Amino acid sequence: MKDACITKINIDEVLIKSEIIKLADKNIVFFVLHRSKIIYTNYFFEISMGYTKDELNNIDIEDIFDEDSRKVFEKHKKNNKQKYNIRIHKKNGQKVWINAYIKDLELEEKELIMVIGCEITESIKIKEKLKIKQQFYEILNNDMELIISTTIDHRYTFINDAYCNYFGVKREKLIGKSDFSYVLEEDKKKIIQELKSVTIDKPFIKLEVRALKKDGSLVWGEWIGYILHNEFKEPIKYIGIGRDITKKKGFEEELKKIKDILEVETEKRTHELNEINKKLMYTDSQMKSILMSVSECVAVIDDLGNFENLNTVLEKNWNVYLKDIKKFLKNMILKEKDNCIYKMLKKKKSFYEHKLIIPAIKGKLQLFISGNYIDSYEENINKGIIVLRNIKEINEIGNNIDNSQAKFTFSNIITKNKKMMKIIELGYKASLGEANILIQGESGTGKELFAQSIHNNSKRCTGPFIAVNCGAISRELIGSELFGYTEGSFTGARKGGKRGKFELSSGGTIFLDEIGDMPFEQQVSLLRVIQEKKVMRIGGEREIPIDVRIICATNKNLYESMKDGSFRQDLYYRLNVISIKIPPLRERCEDIPILFEYFIKQISKNGEKILKNIDPLAMEYLKRYNWHGNIRELQNIVERIICTTNSDYITLTHLVENVFKFDLNSIDESESSLKEICIKNILETERRRKEDEEIDEIIKLLKEYKGNISKIARKMDISRSTLYRKMDKYKIEKQE
Repeated sequence: MKDACITKINIDEVLIKSEIIKLADKNIVFFVLHRSKIIYTNYFFEISMGYTKDELNNIDIEDIFDEDSRKVFEKHKKNNKQKYNIRIHKKNGQKVWINAYIKDLELEEKELIMVIGCEITESIKIKEKLKIKQQFYEILNNDMELIISTTIDHRYTFINDAYCNYFGVKREKLIGKSDFSYVLEEDKKKIIQELKSVTIDKPFIKLEVRALKKDGSLVWGEWIGYILHNEFKEPIKYIGIGRDITKKKGFEEELKKIKDILEVETEKRTHELNEINKKLMYTDSQMKSILMSVSECVAVIDDLGNFENLNTVLEKNWNVYLKDIKKFLKNMILKEKDNCIYKMLKKKKSFYEHKLIIPAIKGKLQLFISGNYIDSYEENINKGIIVLRNIKEINEIGNNIDNSQAKFTFSNIITKNKKMMKIIELGYKASLGEANILIQGESGTGKELFAQSIHNNSKRCTGPFIAVNCGAISRELIGSELFGYTEGSFTGARKGGKRGKFELSSGGTIFLDEIGDMPFEQQVSLLRVIQEKKVMRIGGEREIPIDVRIICATNKNLYESMKDGSFRQDLYYRLNVISIKIPPLRERCEDIPILFEYFIKQISKNGEKILKNIDPLAMEYLKRYNWHGNIRELQNIVERIICTTNSDYITLTHLVENVFKFDLNSIDESESSLKEICIKNILETERRRKEDEEIDEIIKLLKEYKGNISKIARKMDISRSTLYRKMDKYKIEKQE
């Protein structure tokens, strides 16, 4: 009760006499504290903070000051200074900074604290921005990296200190100019060519450039650059970061010389070791343990047809074929004579991965066989080591490594369309045979899905499924990709050569996608492979038998291509034994709802939100959309809607934003029920719906909070002034 008396003191009369108040104007906030309570405020403080005098009277400073500001009042007596920056919470929740002058005051034996100050929130924000900007320029001007920025016509707009110091140039002489005189002429052309190749999808460049410094020394620089584009996708600015790699280049040259020397020595030493190893493979008993760990059958065979296993692979894995294998190899040596094993034993000629097809009671066995002659140290007996590998096992390993296993089956094809069901039935029947298949359809209709389903339903399902996009491989490389190459057949050919896709597909299916884009000269080679069922690697001298089924796909009209001469007639009829034509999505509208729901579930598995429903009218528009990209485009649209939509209910507005802005002509205006609806009406309807929802919410909250504007504004997460503006707009009266 004693403290309550302080409010009766004529504070105005006392404070008017203060020299501080004489300095105050209408922009100065002013208040008085007794202990932790506010007992007096001036009018401008009340207006600035958004409170009434009654709300501020005897309010505890804990309610409107943050913790650091409260400590200022607790400790200011111990400090010599009287000016502080304090932070206050306005009624609307906004935080403001006040530069305050604090002075102790004693009235009627009561210790008071008088505070006078002005708001400096914007000033503090500006200081923070200046501090960040200064730090940014300090980073740019470090001595670690060379940083430049130019216009698209190569005029400097920024150069950091490190760049100026490195090349010995002055910033003011280069800004606004295009001067790269210190860069070697040959590398200038490389820079310009590289910049021209940049697109909005691939805006980064990385290249190494030679330059002459001011002292005449030649240096190497590695530059990483980025091209900025405007909203019209036009390049407007280049930003580059460089670093000196001269020492690195010197090391690379030295390493290359050392590497060349080592390669010569290694090759020489390897030849010597190979000769030693041939003897060790036969004489060293410890090699037995090593041979037991390999997955291939390793054996010794002599010119009398005797067969000696060096490991247990044959007995463990192919025991049912053991007698047939031995009999077949013995006949090759004693009867046929003109074969790889005979030549190895009689002419000491090694061979590598010859294919053997061994007939047996349990079915034919396909093997790769490699062999090497060994000195037996026995008179009149020639011996050799052979390695046998099961082609089926190799293909299974290849499937795991190259991801060449087909994943989809006919059950993965989602449809209710009768035409599609007949096509699936045709594909099912075609899968049971061996005839070549041509799948035609627009991009995105699921041609590879059909090809994989046919493979998985065929007797080749355990073999590899190799897919090749003929349109994605350059004209120069498609031959080596399909048919393989031997070591040294061309510059860059890797050591040991490489198998082609047809060899890798042996025992399975090869899927030639976009067959219509295959170069004309390679069509001849493909035709020969189909006819002879053999391939010859580029640079090779022997033909390799293959057992492959061919499925082709195209989005072109191959018949028209054949007529205009861009596709061979004989190849067309070889490939088009069974023709499957997949209809575009616009011709199977009944599938759009089930595909739409399927993609929503699939995409939502990745942690995205789930869309619960879709406006029936929106689905009607989806059915009438042209779908140039077919099922692939529908999948992309679903993913885009999930990413950009806040609601879990899809309306016409979401389609306007995600579908029809790309193709407004996609709406079929032949339907009279849809002809009168346009995009503008859709947006207007949606706007009105949102306004009605907002009006209902405000009226409901006015009743719930009995007209308390502050509570309603906090509930709606808007300011009081915004709420008043909405009530005025919707003509809603405040309820008492």
